[in-house]
Amino acid sequence: MNFLRIILVALIGFFGANNMVLGESSLNQILSSGKLKAGTTGDFNPFSVRDPATNKYKGYDIDIMSELAKDMGVEIEFVPTDWKTIVNGVVAGKYHITGSASIKPSRMKAAGFLRVTWLWFLSLLLLRIK
Repeated sequence: MNFLRIILVALIGFFGANNMVLGESSLNQILSSGKLKAGTTGDFNPFSVRDPATNKYKGYDIDIMSELAKDMGVEIEFVPTDWKTIVNGVVAGKYHITGSASIKPSRMKAAGFLRVTWLWFLSLLLLRIK
């Protein structure tokens, strides 16, 4: 679980920079509220899929973000978003992190990105293939 904590600190560090200007870190905000808010589209199988019958999410990104919240000792709250505004939601403070947002120059101007989870997923996939 140390790996997940490293990812969490990196994500909050990258995406939470906008709150530091206001004097409160995203990490402190999450810990004091007891809730990690994660923006997700729910339409990107197998990473984030929303079941319309139960209104619950499942997928790789959902599992990773849920484990991060569990490691922090806080609840996870999934906030619905769309692809056009997924990064803007982080910058605006609607949620703290998001999953698989593709890296584009326009998005890189607003927020930091981390590829560690992809490398981890790819290495597991390659190990399974062998």
